[in-house]
Amino acid sequence: MKRAVLVLLVAFALPGCLWAGTITDIQSYTPVLTGGTVANFEGFAEFTRITTQYAGMTFSQTGGGAPMIDNYNQNGGGLGCSGAPWCYGYGASSGSGVLTGSPDGGNVVTTAGIIVSFTKPQSDVQAFLSDTSPLGNYTVYAYDSSNTLLASFVVPETGTLPPGYTGCGDFYFPAPGCTPLPGLFVGFEDTTASIAWIQIGPSSSFGDAFAVDDVRFGTSTPEPSSLLLLGSGLLGIAGTLRRKIFRG
Repeated sequence: MKRAVLVLLVAFALPGCLWAGTITDIQSYTPVLTGGTVANFEGFAEFTRITTQYAGMTFSQTGGGAPMIDNYNQNGGGLGCSGAPWCYGYGASSGSGVLTGSPDGGNVVTTAGIIVSFTKPQSDVQAFLSDTSPLGNYTVYAYDSSNTLLASFVVPETGTLPPGYTGCGDFYFPAPGCTPLPGLFVGFEDTTASIAWIQIGPSSSFGDAFAVDDVRFGTSTPEPSSLLLLGSGLLGIAGTLRRKIFRG
């Protein structure tokens, strides 16, 4: 009898555990995720505000307003940028455009935290975080559809640049194609599709500029129907074992 009860408990509990999911963080100097949908921030005019231009994603920023495009060698000193190749010290992971904070909402240009919301919850999300002149730490957050924090981690200021990084001739304003890349791939992998939105930054140091590139997502976890089928199968096994126990 006790064995039957134990099997039944496991049968009910296992689908619940699978549904709850386990989330792990991504911190890598090379991409962890490939495929899926990606926002590469190419093909936009300098300082274009990015909101819903990419299918499945909505972009916003801490403090209000929308983040903006920065293209290599195009800012010309506008919006208080420095007139250097990039507005401030960062680089791209691909192409010649990145996404950075705009001065909307009273933000200091290029410093606002970047928020990415998904049309439907996702199981894996990755983005490139770039800062070639870090002054503080960056926290990366993942939330579910009820705005409950699922996970977070801190990228220390010493962790944004890979070992051996030289800037390919311009340490603070690396040209597109520079390797090692001037930043870190960050994100999350979840065993269920529960990530509704993520936030990258801002820096723990006020006025610390950064950018993101190649925001990527793609769902690969079992659908709820699959989990229900698994639970039904386990209940069937439990029933069979229970009958054998009582007959034995």
